[in-house]
Amino acid sequence: MAGFPPDEDHSEFARQNHYAWGMAGAQAIRMRMREDQAACSILGARPRHWHWPDAIYRREVDGSLPLVNNNEELFGKLPEQGVIVEIIQMLRDEVTQDTQVVFPIGVGNHIDHRAVSKAGEVFNRRSFYYVDYPYILQNFGHPFFKDICLEKLPLMLSQAALDAWQAAVLCYQSQLSGFWRDEAEARLALRNYAAGGGGGLWKRRDAAL
Repeated sequence: MAGFPPDEDHSEFARQNHYAWGMAGAQAIRMRMREDQAACSILGARPRHWHWPDAIYRREVDGSLPLVNNNEELFGKLPEQGVIVEIIQMLRDEVTQDTQVVFPIGVGNHIDHRAVSKAGEVFNRRSFYYVDYPYILQNFGHPFFKDICLEKLPLMLSQAALDAWQAAVLCYQSQLSGFWRDEAEARLALRNYAAGGGGGLWKRRDAAL
């Protein structure tokens, strides 16, 4: 969801987010891209940014009203079916048969996470899932954890992996204040989460590794 806003007619909710970030619109998107690039360089990954705008910039199908107007809608509204279909088609066009794909589960119900998660349910080819952190901290009762079709892989993060994860998370300076008071608290939260078994992968029980 890295597409640039289609126009500068931003909703009040988008403007509230811009105020928190200290920048607006295309400038904010470029900032998030730089954060992605910095985090991926630590992890040895290469980012690819797709054209769908963040939910705060999208509008209802008829174009009349903003898609989301507050946090309740951001974390409660269903994603647009058209966006899900487009993501599925992109995956089918771009992902080779031998590629392993890791999707967010959608814990926390963020509308953009759920769009990608729904696409993963249909795509379902050599697919794995990760728990959306830190949204999981407020959603331990998510129905996912009662889904008997999914199982957790017996993987634990090494100290080197945890160090890299912490450093990568700290690259997202625009997001940190929404979850933690400072970098030390962020590092501690990640360490505690990993110590409790967080940070692993899940797969469908009927899927081959």
